[in-house]
Amino acid sequence: MTYVPDTPQNQPSPRDTQAQIQTNFAQWAVQFLKNHSAMNSSSQGDHQAVVLEKQSVDPGVTQDQVTLFCKDATSQLSTEPQLFAQIKKFLPTINDRTDAINEPMQLTYNSVNMTGPNQFQSFLIGGFLLFVGSTNNIATIITLTPSPSLIYMAIATSSNLNGGLPNDVSTFVTQPNQFKISSNFGFGGDVFYWIAIGKA
Repeated sequence: MTYVPDTPQNQPSPRDTQAQIQTNFAQWAVQFLKNHSAMNSSSQGDHQAVVLEKQSVDPGVTQDQVTLFCKDATSQLSTEPQLFAQIKKFLPTINDRTDAINEPMQLTYNSVNMTGPNQFQSFLIGGFLLFVGSTNNIATIITLTPSPSLIYMAIATSSNLNGGLPNDVSTFVTQPNQFKISSNFGFGGDVFYWIAIGKA
């Protein structure tokens, strides 16, 4: 027999399901290990994983609690399950009469780029992508990877000080995933450090 997680129940009587109860008892330790540490270890019985069932709609928030749930999030790369949080709606109040929408916040993203050497990427709460990098060739357009659906902001600075102040540096977004750095006083060999935030 195989393990049946919802046995025993009040009906039928445990007297009539003895074989299944004995099977469950014999296989309990193996089944328990799927998401817990072994019972004979220093962290015995601790959860090793939390499994969240993917939701098709936002579950909402009741009382003074926070809801953590998994649902599909669409990005430029794909549609994949991500972790979301939804907090209790706290506006409007006496001081702020804005009727704020109680939208869920995306907490995770399925990709982090740590390979470099000139561009790194992580994520921010809300489905935002954070990019940082450097270049010594501002004639080349910078393409962000993984590709965001749009760039909210891109800023840059120069490593070279001109009279004690950094060179004038500006950025121009050319495509939803590309931007260019410009500088009137850049010198050969200058390194330009940049940061960009985009939408997944």
